[in-house]
Amino acid sequence: MKKYITNAIMGMGFGFPVTLACMALIGGYNAVVQEFLVWMVASALYGLLATVMDSHKNNLPMPVSFGIHFFGCVAITLAAAMINGYISGIQDLVPILIPTVVIYIVICGICFLLMKKNEKEVNQALKDK
Repeated sequence: MKKYITNAIMGMGFGFPVTLACMALIGGYNAVVQEFLVWMVASALYGLLATVMDSHKNNLPMPVSFGIHFFGCVAITLAAAMINGYISGIQDLVPILIPTVVIYIVICGICFLLMKKNEKEVNQALKDK
C-alpha cells in the first residue's frame, strides 16, 4: 500500500508540471493556467522551505525551525493568494488564514504521528538486537 501511495505522489509531482504545460500549449495561457502556475511555484517553495526543518543540518532549535517554517508557509500562501487576486483588502485575509493554519496544523500532526511511529519501530529494532 505504501508503494502505491508513494508512486501516486510521485506521479502527481511529475504530472502537475506536464499537465500545466499541456494546458498552456493546447488552450493557451489564461487565468486558469496562471492560477495553476502560481500554486505550482508555491508548492515548490513550500518544499524548499521544508529544508529548514532538517535540524541535523541547520543547528536551529526545533521551535525556531517551526516558527520559520510556519510563517514562511503563511507568507507563500498569502503571496500566491494576492497574485491570483483572492485578496482585494484586509477583510480577505481571515478567510485565507484560517484554512491555512488548520491545514498546517493537520499536516504537522500527521508528520508528528508518523515520526513517533517510526521512532517506536527503530527503538523496537534496537531492543531486538
